[in-house]
Amino acid sequence: MSAVFTVSMIALVVAATVVVGLHGVRLTRSTSDFFVASRSVRPWWNASAISGEYLAAASFFGIAGLMLDRSSEALLLVTGYTAGFLVTLLFVAAALRRSNAYTVSDFAQARFGSKGVRHVTSRSSC
Repeated sequence: MSAVFTVSMIALVVAATVVVGLHGVRLTRSTSDFFVASRSVRPWWNASAISGEYLAAASFFGIAGLMLDRSSEALLLVTGYTAGFLVTLLFVAAALRRSNAYTVSDFAQARFGSKGVRHVTSRSSC
């Protein structure tokens, strides 16, 4: 592949990202619009999107690299990660939705009423 082709493809992806981003900014009016699409995305579609992202990333990068590096013993790591992902979706995502929190830090502060807990669950200072 030539360098000109590579640079032009990167420029095309950046331009498409900027166009989609600018279009999305025009449609958002509040924080709820930005973070949760005004709650207009149905749970089935949201679950499909999350699962698709997970499967694409895990399959393409994670599983292939682990199997190359550690052979068949890496299958246990992949199985554990998948189980943890499902537990997170079942227990953490439902609690966040019910509390109208956008992040785990928001949820922790609302649940425990403490900015200290929020600070512990976030990487930035509050």
